[in-house]
Amino acid sequence: MVNKNLKVAVLGAGAMGCLFGGLLAEKGLSVVLIDVWKDHVDEINNKGLKMMGHGGDRIVKIKATTDPKTLQTVDAIIIMCKATALEKALTNSKNIIGDKTMIMSFQNGIGHEEIMQNIAGKDKVLGGSTTQASSIQGPGIIQNHASLPSWIGEYDGGHSQRVKDLAETFTSHGLETIAEKDIKRRKWMKLFALTAIGPLSAIFDLHHTDLYISNKNQNMSRNLGKEIILETREVAKADGVDVSEKDCLEMFNRIVDSRQTNKSSMAFDVLKNRKTEIDFISGAVSKIGKKHGVKTPLNDLMYNIIKIKEGMYI
Repeated sequence: MVNKNLKVAVLGAGAMGCLFGGLLAEKGLSVVLIDVWKDHVDEINNKGLKMMGHGGDRIVKIKATTDPKTLQTVDAIIIMCKATALEKALTNSKNIIGDKTMIMSFQNGIGHEEIMQNIAGKDKVLGGSTTQASSIQGPGIIQNHASLPSWIGEYDGGHSQRVKDLAETFTSHGLETIAEKDIKRRKWMKLFALTAIGPLSAIFDLHHTDLYISNKNQNMSRNLGKEIILETREVAKADGVDVSEKDCLEMFNRIVDSRQTNKSSMAFDVLKNRKTEIDFISGAVSKIGKKHGVKTPLNDLMYNIIKIKEGMYI
């Protein structure tokens, strides 16, 4: 059932947070963006959110704030801040969590839901994953690169009416969302590609086409990416998520073959001297591997190299 009165907060108003919030607000839902970037928030409040690219250039009126303490409780919280900021951001926003508030993360990697459950309670936390893509062009401006689906589901699996209703509400308000029975599997499907593409793009400071297509040693780079993903697959299997080799390579191959000339978000984090999300990507795979006795030398290597890079500025 579509709920036109649903109140939504987006925690983290970067490129993806603005995309999700902007689409929902544009179609009439009550949405507020929460972010620490004051210039960005002020620009949105004063001039609206400028959305460019897919769907046409337009201005969307939407509320934004740097202080969640000024807000009332909401029905749904979409978490889009960097994984490294999750615990602090959600703790600072506990006042907007009501008895029936649903909280879902579309962040890169795995392991977010456990943090969310510790702060808000297990019953409030859903799982989420997305194939959407967006980038920040400046304060109050984003570029929408496509219109692709997202998924939400009960984190422990199975169907529920609240997930079905929320997916229908999001979809009817411009954000295509699918109610997923096995959201953990869906999150692992995305993680497979992230374990290869994120660290390698950051280590070599190359966008995807230069790394995997135009490179004279493209077979070597592509095979390395494949080997990282197949290693990650063994960890997923040990953790109860069995995905075929073809399926676990699907997103990686799709991204590589699309000849994208953008770098991974991890590469941009390193370039801008920010803490990366490596702990929730390669680091998470290594941690889960150790738990199940599965060796992860390639993920360990990716993790260590990125940590060494971070050591130059953190």
